[in-house]
Amino acid sequence: MAKKNQKIMTARYAYSRLWRDWLKEHYVTLGFTFILMIIVAISAAGYAKFIQIIISAFEVNSVTVIWWGPLGIISLALAKGLSQYFQIILQNSVLSRMQANLQSKMFSCLVNMDLANLLAESPAALAARFSADIELARASTTAILGSITAILTIFATFAVMLSIDWALTISLIFIFLFAFGPVGIVGAKVRKISVDTQKEIASMTETVNEGLAGIRMVRTYRLEKKLTESANATFERLFKLRIDLTKWQSSVSPLMEILGAIAIGALLLLVALRMKSGAVDLAGFIGLLTALGVATNPARKLGASYAAALQGIAALERIYQLFDTPNKIKDGNFEFSPEKKSEGHLKFDNVNFLYPDGYQALHDINLEIKAGKSYAFVGRSGAGKSTIFNLLSRLFDASNGVISLDGRSLSDYKISSLRDQISVVGQDSILLTGTVLDNIGFGRDSASREDCLIAAKAAAADIFISNLENGYDTKIDPSKIKFSGGEQQRLSIARAILRDAPILLLDEPTSALDAQSENQIRKALDELSKNRTTLIIAHRLSTILDADQIVVMDKGRIVDQGTHKELLERGGIYSELFNLQFDLSPQNKNENRKKSFSGSNKNNWTNPLFRLSKYLGL
Repeated sequence: MAKKNQKIMTARYAYSRLWRDWLKEHYVTLGFTFILMIIVAISAAGYAKFIQIIISAFEVNSVTVIWWGPLGIISLALAKGLSQYFQIILQNSVLSRMQANLQSKMFSCLVNMDLANLLAESPAALAARFSADIELARASTTAILGSITAILTIFATFAVMLSIDWALTISLIFIFLFAFGPVGIVGAKVRKISVDTQKEIASMTETVNEGLAGIRMVRTYRLEKKLTESANATFERLFKLRIDLTKWQSSVSPLMEILGAIAIGALLLLVALRMKSGAVDLAGFIGLLTALGVATNPARKLGASYAAALQGIAALERIYQLFDTPNKIKDGNFEFSPEKKSEGHLKFDNVNFLYPDGYQALHDINLEIKAGKSYAFVGRSGAGKSTIFNLLSRLFDASNGVISLDGRSLSDYKISSLRDQISVVGQDSILLTGTVLDNIGFGRDSASREDCLIAAKAAAADIFISNLENGYDTKIDPSKIKFSGGEQQRLSIARAILRDAPILLLDEPTSALDAQSENQIRKALDELSKNRTTLIIAHRLSTILDADQIVVMDKGRIVDQGTHKELLERGGIYSELFNLQFDLSPQNKNENRKKSFSGSNKNNWTNPLFRLSKYLGL
């Protein structure tokens, strides 16, 4: 997936956009959260001032301090604890909503993204963004909100310290400001390592998914060692990055600890000098020491929050990159009315297509497909047959040239309306989570249960569905599908029948089926294709003998076109493919004729070679 630009994203842009797009709508809740942060900060800083007041009371032998001293400390603790509790509850409700909205937006972007952009990154790497990147964005936002509490606590504490001794306090402020130099250097290193870590996590997810998805092939070819070595290399790189990240992150707290110790040492020295001159009494000294202790912990957390925020920028950069990837396939304005569907008349005028990697899949395609007719596309692998189908559905747009439907360019149609005119039955039947009825009903949003049942019967799927434990209400788990290939295909055909689209795309719908299943599916497909513009991709030439036109493709070009009989008479690629599949070359013609009858004097109509020989008049 191409980056929108190569500029390094600034923290200001990353988090201001996060606020504008995802957090601003929760400003009321965040406002209450901010008020609770102020209460937490004042309560924490109040300890130092209250300690000074208590010590002063002891110095003058005030008896009442025995009562109001402990009550005051308990009150401050209650105020801080309750405010902190409700702050965390409100804060996490906002961040959980932000996380859900980011995931929803990301999924919507992926579903609607141009296929060319989508295929530029593996599904495993994209899936990792839902967990790793968005989780990291949430963690960094949590750290930033925590840093606001820390900053407020530090300001409130310094305000208390100023009320005790302004000269000492100003000296300590300069010491704390000095800390941001080394912390900034550490933060820049943390950000760089974070970017590399996120990329490596995506690579790791991809490696694991590939290995598990192809486990049968891996074990058959004994590739366990090679796959394990490749995975271990990824794990090792990730291990080293995490160690480096931990080292740099861990250096922040010691830095702040050391600087805090320097501040305390400086405080003790300065207080000793101030007490000697009479500028500070014992109560003031203890108050200052308590305040410094209160400020040290938030200051240390502030350093850790800074490192986390830099990690978040790396994650947000990847998230925004996905959100900002532009779609090149633009929506048109024209749409079909519900009452009048497309006629199904298609035309290709000088159509060329280059994939994003520069490979030219189609060269100067000129083809007219008449409404209601069946057109079969044949050719060797890589001839461009599937690309034709992808262009018709506008999964891609032609690099140049025009594809028109009913005399209007495909780009003029609303994409949703155009795709409503198309049904697809592929070699792999896709089933989604839901019931059997749901999977058939995906073909048309407004379909009733009765409509789905009629479609299932037409697809010869009703019998096996009725034998299921819960019939049409049986739950389907795509990861644990127990249907045979033929049963899945019949569900796919039922979905296409229900859709009732005028254009039907059949992409090797019977290639993975046994003979019995293929026969059942063929009957259903014959019914489905009646009175529709039907385009068929077929490697089994026996399935397309009755097509109105057969389009022969080679290396992205149309090299021949005609009926089965016309193409055989002309010879060429189609004739070669046909003879290869059926071994009907002249020297084997007589031998095949003998095999067709299987040694019987009767016509063996169950034998496909016999039926084919009769069709050809052999």
